Amino acid sequence: MKAAPLLVAIVATLAGCATSGEEVPTPSGGTMHQAKCNISPNECMKSAAKVCKGKYQVLDSSSNSGGLIADIEPGPFTWYRMSYSCGATDGRLPAFPFRGQQYTPAPVIYAPQAAPTMRTTNCNRYGNNVSCTTF
Repeated sequence: MKAAPLLVAIVATLAGCATSGEEVPTPSGGTMHQAKCNISPNECMKSAAKVCKGKYQVLDSSSNSGGLIADIEPGPFTWYRMSYSCGATDGRLPAFPFRGQQYTPAPVIYAPQAAPTMRTTNCNRYGNNVSCTTF
């Protein structure tokens, strides 16, 4: 039974969006939510509309590179983050500016195998003696 919450979190992350359940109080007295998605920025907006049951105000948005399952280190996938509050909106869409380290793939090192060296052996027979030279 302890593995069930972990399984749900992994499935939600692979599905494209994981919304933080934590509600953070804002200076205006409202609450702020966060959405974190790794497939499309649209998933963050869909998540916000679902949590707020309609209108929401975008407070901040960003994107960064990370892995498929987490964005702990820079990786080949783009993660999108959006902070929002439910209620009245000015209609501003999130811009998702890139923040953080860029992903640099590891260099591909190509080392061709050395061509086999040609060896020639010459042998000479003088009576019962054979002498060979390899070059």
